[in-house]
Amino acid sequence: MKCYKCGSELPDDAQFCTECGASLKDEEAHSVHIDDEPTSILPHLEEVIADNEEALSLTQEQAQLLEDEPTEILSTADTVVIPEAEPIPPAENVFDKPASFPKQEKAPEPPVNGAPDDLNDNSDTMKIPIQNEPYSSYNVHANQLAGKENRPQNGSFPPPPVYSAQQQAPVQPAPMPQSQPMPQSAPAPMPAQTESKPKAKAKVGGGRVFGASLVTIFTIIFLLLLSFLTAVKVGANGSIIRRRAEKLDADTTLTAQFDGKEMSKTLYDSLGFRTATKGAADEAGFKRFMLAADFREYAGEVAEGYLDYIIDGEDGDPSITAEDFVNDFIRGNKDAAVKEFDYELTEENYDLLQKNLEKDKFSDTMSVKEWSRKLHFDVNKVSYATSFITIGILGALFLLFLIWIAAIVRRRARFVTGFYGTIFTLVGLIVFLTGLIVIVGSAIGFTFTHNVCFYLTESLLLPFSVMLIAIGAAELIIGFCFRKTKKGLKKKERKAAAALASAQ
Repeated sequence: MKCYKCGSELPDDAQFCTECGASLKDEEAHSVHIDDEPTSILPHLEEVIADNEEALSLTQEQAQLLEDEPTEILSTADTVVIPEAEPIPPAENVFDKPASFPKQEKAPEPPVNGAPDDLNDNSDTMKIPIQNEPYSSYNVHANQLAGKENRPQNGSFPPPPVYSAQQQAPVQPAPMPQSQPMPQSAPAPMPAQTESKPKAKAKVGGGRVFGASLVTIFTIIFLLLLSFLTAVKVGANGSIIRRRAEKLDADTTLTAQFDGKEMSKTLYDSLGFRTATKGAADEAGFKRFMLAADFREYAGEVAEGYLDYIIDGEDGDPSITAEDFVNDFIRGNKDAAVKEFDYELTEENYDLLQKNLEKDKFSDTMSVKEWSRKLHFDVNKVSYATSFITIGILGALFLLFLIWIAAIVRRRARFVTGFYGTIFTLVGLIVFLTGLIVIVGSAIGFTFTHNVCFYLTESLLLPFSVMLIAIGAAELIIGFCFRKTKKGLKKKERKAAAALASAQ
């Protein structure tokens, strides 16, 4: 059979239409319109929607009320007015601020009016669910404005609401749990650093200062010896003196004063040269003979022998006698004598020259043993003092005394620098002035006295004087640095004491 109202095919024993819900008991009272169109709900969809317009016009808030009394609202509602949606503002950056929604007031309940039978004839048997768009533009904008609180971590929107056919109201699914950011572990606190209080400096009493002063005296002595011996070993050895003797000015040497006379005349008288040559050689001729002879080279060789023996302890006794001088120098320059005197010396003349020198005590004057006897000291022992071993020992003792001074004053920087500054300054001044006196003093002495000794000292000991000046200057610089440091430390201590006094 067919429904008289919608034309749907129904079983013969059906009492209600499964499509439109019409009662089939009164089928005879209604005329059934049957056409050739295919039976379907689509041709009558508009009519069904028009009959159920009241239920379809319910708002979402009214639909939620259906959960409590759906039958009463659907059966008694007459008209429901859906308010127009407010314009949605343009989307803002959802990450800057949280979403804000306009506060919606609860819609008033619709008046309950009795509906005519022809419009509500199937309200007791059929309920039309509210068909909301599964994902309306309003929901899209609301989700966009939800902010960071409602946005999942993966950036997707929540699923659309699901409506229950029985409750006829949207059922919001349970919100997805948002992944909470892992709490960052706070860095481990730094251990509290306890301020270490500076240790109180040990006091240096008067006794320690006095003891350090005594040690300072010995330190000065050792440093003086070290400085002078080093200068002698380097600047006054035999080879250097020999080279310096060879560069002597021959005329200046022979005209220089010795025992109140010129050097050439003193030697001429001491040799008895006029008598030995039977009046052939006069004073002027002897001077020309000395200039022509190799007396500078001979003097250099003799000086080298003495210095090597005394300073370095080499060879045997270098002392020369009158015989040595006549045989080595006069006999060795006989050709120059023949040229100047026009006289050839004989063995008798050489013996006479030797005897004349002996009378003048030439051999004693040039004897090392005689020097030792007069000095009451073995000159040969000087070589032990000027050896490199002795110089090294003196250097080690000097450093030991410096360490000893620092230990006595408890390594207090102000006292240590003060004593060291005194040592180096005093020794450096003595050594520097000694070298300066050797050069400048001998030059001044020779200028005023014209003594040959000053000239020989100035010329032969020039390297030795330069070494003394260099060593003394270095020691003065070191002493100045120590004294400057001491002044700085003392000034710093005064400032610290003044700051402490003002703080208290």
